[in-house]
Formats: sequence, structure tokens, C-alpha cells
Amino acid sequence: MNPTQAGMPVPRGSHVILACVLIATAAAWQHPVPWERNRLLAGQALYRDNCVVCHDIDKAQSKKMGPSFYQLFKRDKMPLSSMKPNREYIKVRVRFGGPLMPAFRQWLSDSEIDTLIDYIQSR
Repeated sequence: MNPTQAGMPVPRGSHVILACVLIATAAAWQHPVPWERNRLLAGQALYRDNCVVCHDIDKAQSKKMGPSFYQLFKRDKMPLSSMKPNREYIKVRVRFGGPLMPAFRQWLSDSEIDTLIDYIQSR
């Protein structure tokens, strides 16, 4: 039963407002809001300052020392592991490093690591 059938008045223009909200929400899924775009730019800068020497992000096959991050979160498994890509594993790997990878916990804050992972996930 809709509000008019129940005898409740529906404010004039409420359907238009609802439609505008739905359209704006759909548009937000397609285009990041300004502060999200700035966060991705910050993540890109962190990637360039800390990761680009060893990791590609724009192509699947890399000649660099580390594995490529190209579409990392769209893959079924991590490049050097059989597990599905997940933020927590990557966060730990960035903080504490690996066999050839240095630890970044002294240079990057948790917030910066999250921003970096957001950027990697957006690619």
C-alpha cells in the first residue's frame, strides 16, 4: 500500500527529489567525489615515491624486481601467492616487508598505507 492509498499526504515534488537523489547516487558510483579523487592522487604520489622502482601498475607483465600491481584486486590470486588479494595482507606486507621487499613502517603511517592501497585498488 502506498502513502496515498493509506490516506497519508505525499508532499509535492517528493518524487522529483527522490529521483534526483537516486541519479546523484548513481553518478557518485561512476565518478569519485572531489575528496576521493584527492585521496587517489595522494595514493598515486605515495606509489610513485615508494613503489614504482620495484612494481609496475600500468601493465600486467613487469620487468621490475617486484610483481606487477596491475588490476591486483581484480585477480583471483596474488602474484606470488595462491591467496585472493586482500587489503590486510597487503597492509602487513607494506609494513613489514618480505624476502626482497623493505619494510615501510618507519616511513609510511597507517593512514598513508591505506591511501596507497586505495590507489592500487582503483587501478
